Amino acid sequence: MSTLKHLLVLLPLIILSQSAHAQPGAVRWQPCTNSPFDNWFDAEPPEDLLCGYVEAPLGYSDNAKADKVRLALTRLPATSVKQGSVVVISGGPGLPGINPFLADDDTVARLTRSYDIIGYDPRGVGQSTPKISCALPERDEKTVIDENDVGALEAQVRKTLAACIEHTGAKVLQHMGTDDAVNDLDVIRAALGEPGLTAVAYSYGTQVAALYAERFPAQTRALVLDGVVDLSEDDYTQLLNQARGYQQTFKRFAAYCAKNRDCPLPSDEAGANEAFHQLLRQVYDTALITPDGDEVTADDLLTTTQALLLWSDRWPELMALLQKANDGIADEQVAGLIDENVGEDADDALSVISCADVAIPSRDVQLLRKQRQAIREASPFTNYLAVQQSGLELCDLWPWRGTLSAHVPMAAPSLPPLLFVGQRFDPTTPYINARQMAKWFKSPLVTREGDGHTLVLNGIDRCVDEAVVDYLLAPRETRTDKTCR
Repeated sequence: MSTLKHLLVLLPLIILSQSAHAQPGAVRWQPCTNSPFDNWFDAEPPEDLLCGYVEAPLGYSDNAKADKVRLALTRLPATSVKQGSVVVISGGPGLPGINPFLADDDTVARLTRSYDIIGYDPRGVGQSTPKISCALPERDEKTVIDENDVGALEAQVRKTLAACIEHTGAKVLQHMGTDDAVNDLDVIRAALGEPGLTAVAYSYGTQVAALYAERFPAQTRALVLDGVVDLSEDDYTQLLNQARGYQQTFKRFAAYCAKNRDCPLPSDEAGANEAFHQLLRQVYDTALITPDGDEVTADDLLTTTQALLLWSDRWPELMALLQKANDGIADEQVAGLIDENVGEDADDALSVISCADVAIPSRDVQLLRKQRQAIREASPFTNYLAVQQSGLELCDLWPWRGTLSAHVPMAAPSLPPLLFVGQRFDPTTPYINARQMAKWFKSPLVTREGDGHTLVLNGIDRCVDEAVVDYLLAPRETRTDKTCR
């Protein structure tokens, strides 16, 4: 595997002005401990958490309104007198969002005293239905293909596309993208009975939030965008900048790791790249076996490394993972980290939503190959195999044109200020994105000097959380940029 598994995509040009299709107060809330929700959670949900559904059109044009999607929601009620609801928009694309995590501290408590916290699984994801699925038969799923066998790789991709169509449905697939998901957000707002949307968005979710602000300025109260997507970037530019960001973060991680005598990586970038390649090739040749008898492949290890690089507070776990993998050990800690970060459902949703957004049928294949080579070269730490040529990927074979196009956002005069949050060394949504988007939306920017990707209301930085809570409670107050160190 020679390219990063990216967590973000692109944006639409279509601007709509009509708002919701759901009636205010349309959610029938029930305790999440009730039996209909038994399969929603891996662990016991909070006692006071409520669960429900909102129905939305499959598509918002006349020929698709009759079919419906059902969105799964949770509600953590305000602890005192309720003033409104804060909707949490998850990342991905394709990550579930029910029962979002917020820190249990006095800063966040200032918000939760008067605001319900609303989580939801986006269309096609988690407990929402219909659900995206591209599951291959087990024999195809486990097929090991040489990375340089372009024909075999592309044949596998075609099987995946056929499985997506078979399991999810052609019509549904065409409405799984961000364009429809933005309209879903306004359906949720109306169903909650809120005159204006108050939301906190993370990573890919900032794309949904920013487009919502463009499309529904009159229905926007307050939006926090943490780990910001730049709406002006096309998919190639975005992936190239992400690759550069990951390489920078891997270099910083190697310097951190090398301070420990058991670290398998040297501190210099070139040496760290080669040592990491050697480790991945070692696992590629002989997969690790967990206590339950499952295989940990080189791609599993690479995917987990990329995920743990995102948050510097998880670098000790990443260092332990690499130490153990280097020694041929796949104990319960290793198995747990792999299970946490490698999942077929998330991969299916990521792929389908991305293709629904940016696919261009009959795109110039030679240009694609050159672009992907440039992306590989921008993140050399991932290139542990000598890949000569890229095969076509799922979005290259997608039979429908994506609904999104890169554009410079236009903020309506009636749009209230948003709040942008960026970290200086964010590998997947580079800091410059937050700076640029804050400028276009004429909104303040909170900068955190450090490594990481998304942190708002998670108790990681009190300075950031205080700025965010202050804004959510009083979004119309005049604010300037702020730096947290």
